[in-house]
Amino acid sequence: MTHGRLEGLETTSSGRTLFTETMRTTAIAIVAGFFSLVFGGSYFLRKRSDRPLWNPLHVAFTLTAVALLYGPAGFMGYVVPRHNPFIDHPAVWVGHVVWPQVIWASLALLASVFFWWQGLRRLSQ
Repeated sequence: MTHGRLEGLETTSSGRTLFTETMRTTAIAIVAGFFSLVFGGSYFLRKRSDRPLWNPLHVAFTLTAVALLYGPAGFMGYVVPRHNPFIDHPAVWVGHVVWPQVIWASLALLASVFFWWQGLRRLSQ
C-alpha cells in the first residue's frame, strides 16, 4: 500500500475506481486456478473410482421427484414456478386444475420410466 491507496487501482475523473492490468491478471489467475482445481479434482476422483461419468438412476430419481412435486400440486390447483420453487416465488393457489403443469409432470414421469429401466438394467449387468 502506498499512501493509503491500493496498488493497481486507478481513479477516473468521475471518481470511479478501475482495475489495472495487474489486478485483472491476478483475478484471472485465481479463477483459472479454482476451475482447474475443481475439474482436476473431480477428474482424479472419477478415474480413481473407475465409475462412469453419469448414472441413469440419478436422472430417474430427479425426474420422479419433479413429477411427484408438480403433478399433485397441479391437480390440487397450485401453480409451482419452474425456477427456484418456494424460494424466490411461492406456489400460488388458483382454485382449479393447472393442466399445463400436470402434463409437464406426466411427461417427466414418462421420461423417468426410461431412465429407471436403463439404470436398473445397468445394475443387473
